[in-house]
Amino acid sequence: MARARSTVEKPVRLTISVTPQVHLAFERLAAASGVSLSRCMGEWLGDTLDAVEHTAAMVERARAAPKLAMREMHAYAMGLADETGEVLARMGPGGFSTVAQAWKGDAVPGGGMPQAHAERRGSAKPPCSPTGVKSPAKKKKQGPSHE
Repeated sequence: MARARSTVEKPVRLTISVTPQVHLAFERLAAASGVSLSRCMGEWLGDTLDAVEHTAAMVERARAAPKLAMREMHAYAMGLADETGEVLARMGPGGFSTVAQAWKGDAVPGGGMPQAHAERRGSAKPPCSPTGVKSPAKKKKQGPSHE
């Protein structure tokens, strides 16, 4: 009789060298999280898997076509510079005291805020709260008139 294969993959154990600073940082995180150092580092690496795969693909493309990769990175950097330039321009010389002010309709001319905020700004609906739509303010009860 053939044994059924487990659907859970067995973790691969590695021996790696890290700097003392890296070791100390992960020891602190493991202690604060209440897990072993090995588990802490393994989970960290698992959580950053998408970034590693993206970086690996970018390096592979750069090795295959270095000029094209440099153009892509330049375009990315220029786009980032444009975005940060727009944010700084919206902030003006005084800047915003809070991030929330940056999303107010008056503070962000010509849009720049999420669509839901932009739509709500022009509507008569009250803003949403974390639990749903806020109720209109209740009118204070007036006592019996003594005229």
